Amino acid sequence: MSQPKPLTVTELRARLARPLTIREYAATLGISKDTAYEAARRGEFRTLRKGRRVLVPATVVLEELGLDVAVNEP
Repeated sequence: MSQPKPLTVTELRARLARPLTIREYAATLGISKDTAYEAARRGEFRTLRKGRRVLVPATVVLEELGLDVAVNEP
């Protein structure tokens, strides 16, 4: 399976209503998917579970990048 491309801040803000997969989260933060899954397991960031899938709200990524969640910020 190929690695997803990192999302830009604009793309993250456009996706506030749709969570990211762990692979997208890892690619955007520049970490491995294994590291992301391990951090999620330890509860280091908020996740959502849909069946066996682990999803990350886009707001979590924006917060981790130190960015405001507001959509209208340039």
